[in-house]
Amino acid sequence: MQLLWSQSFVPPLRGLALAREPGTALVWDERHHLACLDAVGDRRAQASAPGPIVTACAADDGSCFAAAGRDGQLWLLGPDLLPRWERAVGKRPLAVALSALGEQVAVADAGAGLHVFERSGRPAWSATTARPLQFLAFVPEGPALVGAADHGLVCCFGASGSSLWRDGLVAHVGSLACTGDGATIALACFTEGLVCYGLTQPRQRRLPRAAPCRLAALSYDGETMLTVGLDQRLFWRDRDATVRAEMALEGTAVGVALGALGQPALIALAEGQVLALGP
Repeated sequence: MQLLWSQSFVPPLRGLALAREPGTALVWDERHHLACLDAVGDRRAQASAPGPIVTACAADDGSCFAAAGRDGQLWLLGPDLLPRWERAVGKRPLAVALSALGEQVAVADAGAGLHVFERSGRPAWSATTARPLQFLAFVPEGPALVGAADHGLVCCFGASGSSLWRDGLVAHVGSLACTGDGATIALACFTEGLVCYGLTQPRQRRLPRAAPCRLAALSYDGETMLTVGLDQRLFWRDRDATVRAEMALEGTAVGVALGALGQPALIALAEGQVLALGP
């Protein structure tokens, strides 16, 4: 792998999200500061969050971002990272997701609640899950929302909140990612490696070549995968998890993302660096 660009921030960083179409990245830190980097690593916008951030996400088209606050707030942010609206969800948020064009934003809370809002801020639907969901992702090409707990639950919801399927056999999940069509929904698992589902295929399949796995990202078509193991080694993989390239990270990865066409690979390190890598 070769370094394309890097940016340094005041550590520690806490997360990374990618708007895949323009290639812009959102990063946030422990001081609850947000920054947006363009496709060549230049800082396009930066702002302080309205309150302490738990997590954040980006719409695929880069039209908006969302952040969840420690005290139960959900904020929709514009490209300038300034709030467009705020909603309260009651319990502490755990995960947040935006649909590909930013039409809907979903937030899961510590009380096992799942809330979906329209871009205008109007509630769309809500549900209660068997366990609090720690990870959320909209399927870009389909009206579906996928969620996973960190232990024992994966579920998929339709456009109006109807349950499409669920599985309770996955444990120790570190991240969730999906392809554009939802044919591959991958969970990074600490022991099993990558455990995969499909939007219309709720039966799990495992890719043990990727074990153990703490973080994972997928290209839009699923032909390329990016994983980080428990030993902080980064792996660039094919669809079947065969390793193309690997490198040791000089820090602790807190977020990874992969461009729509399989590159670049973006990595945020807790120590304050954001790296863009090419094959």
